[in-house]
Amino acid sequence: MFIATHTDPGATILDTFGGSGTTGVAALLCDKPTTLMKSMAKGLGVVPQWGPRKAILYEIGTLGSFISATLCAPPNPERFTKAAAELCEKARAAIGWMYAAEGPDGESGRIRHAIWSDVLICPSPSCRTETSYWDAAVLRDPLRFANEFKCPGCKKSHKIDACSRAIETVYDDLLEKEVERKKRVLARIYGVSGKTKWQRAPTQIDRNLFARIESVALPSGVPVSPLEWGDLHRAGYHRGITHLHHFYTRRNFAAVATMWALAQTFPEDVRDALKLLVLSYNSTHSTLMTRVVVKKGQGDLVLTGSQSGVLYVSGLPVEKNVVEGVERKAKSFRDAFSLLHGSKSIVQIANKSSEKLSLPDSSIDYVFTDPPFGAYIPYAEINQINELWLGKTTDRKREIIVSEAQGKEVSHYGHMMGDVFSEIARVLKPDGLATVVFHSAKADVWRALSAAYGRAGLRVDATSVLDKIQASFKQVVSEVSVKGDPLLLLSKGAANDVSGLDSQEVVDEILTQALELGPEEREPQRLYSRFVARCLELGMDVQIDAREFYSRALDTTGEAA
Repeated sequence: MFIATHTDPGATILDTFGGSGTTGVAALLCDKPTTLMKSMAKGLGVVPQWGPRKAILYEIGTLGSFISATLCAPPNPERFTKAAAELCEKARAAIGWMYAAEGPDGESGRIRHAIWSDVLICPSPSCRTETSYWDAAVLRDPLRFANEFKCPGCKKSHKIDACSRAIETVYDDLLEKEVERKKRVLARIYGVSGKTKWQRAPTQIDRNLFARIESVALPSGVPVSPLEWGDLHRAGYHRGITHLHHFYTRRNFAAVATMWALAQTFPEDVRDALKLLVLSYNSTHSTLMTRVVVKKGQGDLVLTGSQSGVLYVSGLPVEKNVVEGVERKAKSFRDAFSLLHGSKSIVQIANKSSEKLSLPDSSIDYVFTDPPFGAYIPYAEINQINELWLGKTTDRKREIIVSEAQGKEVSHYGHMMGDVFSEIARVLKPDGLATVVFHSAKADVWRALSAAYGRAGLRVDATSVLDKIQASFKQVVSEVSVKGDPLLLLSKGAANDVSGLDSQEVVDEILTQALELGPEEREPQRLYSRFVARCLELGMDVQIDAREFYSRALDTTGEAA
């Protein structure tokens, strides 16, 4: 909608932080607007100029560039659908036996997913009995996780947090040496026989099957790649995870490797789309980061994928049926390709840093970009789970981020962002505009951003607050977060002169306006976004963090905003 409203058909659009290619997808949709898009435009009171554009996306991330290039050059949807079905059929023929299981009454079936469990060690020095976390923590009627349990060995009650987790030494055939890892045992099997779904405790048959899988040779060329740990490494739940394959059960690593190898045998016009299909399921649903949670009113544990923005491995990791998961995922890909295929818009992808653009001066009509939010998410560290399958990981030296592990402070981040905005100013036409979406609860990050575009000769013409459909995990659980991302419209020119204004005056202005807004708009997190947007619109530095804003709001009103 931004592109179609701010530009005319034939315009050239730039995204300096291309991510997974949403700006490119938007450019394609400008030439193939959906009924919903037209309805949204009417509801917003804007008059988009539909038609083809040219989009240029710079993305330093290997994964983001691959996703962008694949989505923005979509295959024929019917060809893809046929190929995806063939991929899953071949995978099932090769490894379907790995997910075979008997139902509770001995009926033939297959695994939908299996729950594994960490093993607790009784903290009593005279006992040290091992108990699965599942047996100790999962309680029924009502369903909940316990904080303590009765040890079957010493018969005493202990806090679960007081228990250490068992470690085992095993031979790693891929590394050809013995390694230590967290000990895990099968806790629960969920399966289906015909159309009947069932669940049960694991049996010796299940354990024997897994032992057989452990000895099966993997496809040639499977990545035996060390992980590059950074800010997200945790000594506890990442114990023993030093290489890519340690993030998987042997069964699921074999499944992903088999589907990956098969995808590469398909014709070129669908090959990358099939590889993206496999990767889209991989890190979110195929690894030990898949988990179960308790939700109010549910009679059983709720299955969910990995947590966004982190590399968390729970005490009850889940092993999903990869072949069936990829098969289900294919429909959403087909639908996406159907929307995009045939668009006359052109999208170019550059897997490079945007600190130096290979573009002529004054060649860009409009910029839409969503820069990395300081220290919020270390994308390169997270994306390596998929990038190692692609055979190339992101160059972290050029990753624009605040990172203790990488030795990058806010000043370093601001300097790199300044180089990007200088390039934006150089390639933007004199009357061109740039829309920037940004999010942070830290004033120093906002100051780094505003200093970066200010030094580049860009100023804020207007601001708003953008609602994203889904927040990241870190945004959801952060002690101090921001709801809604401030949206900045930049143009070439000097910033406004606001000498004499201070932060408290802007706080007062925002709180006064809040009295006329609905309850959702008066939430403190939302108001901080409005405060930041207003400061930047006035050309002021953001002087206070979200936490201090909430405190000032409380002092001013005598109650929570």
